[in-house]
Amino acid sequence: MNKELWDKCVAYHGHHCPGLAIGVRASLEAIKALSIDPSGNDKIVCVAENESCSVDGIRVVLGCTGEKGNLLFIKEGKQAFSVFNQTTGESIRLILKELPPMERDEMEAFLLNEPDASKLFDFEKPHFTLPEKV
Repeated sequence: MNKELWDKCVAYHGHHCPGLAIGVRASLEAIKALSIDPSGNDKIVCVAENESCSVDGIRVVLGCTGEKGNLLFIKEGKQAFSVFNQTTGESIRLILKELPPMERDEMEAFLLNEPDASKLFDFEKPHFTLPEKV
């Protein structure tokens, strides 16, 4: 995990926690899966299925916000995120798997540092498309 990026996320969120780590890691996996341009030239939209600490990780890493209109919510109560790269037309849905019981700090470290993302998330195509103007 990039310590500078994690510190930036923690500063934005106000504290470190496993929830924030979920959103940070989901964002980083979406960047890899969709070949998102880190310079910010791609038009990215995220649909979060929850309103929890994880969404602040999405805000910081992917730059998606309600104010910009590229962070949307469907309240399903799941730690799941559909990310759309509108520049390339690619998309992915990341769903947090049920993880083994761990202490808080251990869970945070596991989420941030586990090299095999398939131990953390199921990856699939989103079940919907975005409207033309998002």
